[in-house]
Amino acid sequence: MQTLAAQALGFSSPLAHVKVLSDVEDFLVRRPTVIVNLGTEDAFVGAGQMSALPGFSSTIVVGGRVSGKLLAALTLEDIADQEQLARELGWTDFYGGDGPVLLKSGQDTVGTVTFDPAAVLHQPGTAGGVADFALKANLWFSPAGTDCGIHNEHAFIEIHTQITGYGRMQKFTDREHGTLYEEQLLSPGATNPVPFCLEDQDSFVYPWHQYRADTDCIWLALEYHHI
Repeated sequence: MQTLAAQALGFSSPLAHVKVLSDVEDFLVRRPTVIVNLGTEDAFVGAGQMSALPGFSSTIVVGGRVSGKLLAALTLEDIADQEQLARELGWTDFYGGDGPVLLKSGQDTVGTVTFDPAAVLHQPGTAGGVADFALKANLWFSPAGTDCGIHNEHAFIEIHTQITGYGRMQKFTDREHGTLYEEQLLSPGATNPVPFCLEDQDSFVYPWHQYRADTDCIWLALEYHHI
């Protein structure tokens, strides 16, 4: 039997219609939709035979069914001028016009997720311990060929899910492009594998990193903040 508790997020728009699905069972997805498992328990997707969708991962469901505790569903839209529409919607220019084009939607608090950071980050040397996290979400846009800015400061665990276009997460040993040492390629429906930070006394340590837009891109940022 199909069950559904859905909440449309405040930044949902024609660029990407965004809903959070809570405690869904056997829900039919009727059009191409990016499904993101926002928690750590397996969700399930399929058509007849169901397959696990692990926590902090995503896929595109075209006409199948989904079950899970906490999922994001983002419909894939074909918008010719994403930047213009994002500006019309009031997305914030992150650099204020003095830098690369990086537009940010409004941000919503989705809910509370409970997990052990050591297990999620796959860091066996970390002391660990189950904790509550406030989950916040927003969308970003950058045009083709944009380096969005090398940085290493976040007070939260962050992952990114590609919605439209093609991009990549890049890691560096220093704040210089020439020190690149890893690239994680992102196509529509893909989430970067395993959050790449370390926990340090309720804070998180990141390598130098940035998002790069290979084409015009919209991506979802998910932030897990210690409560």
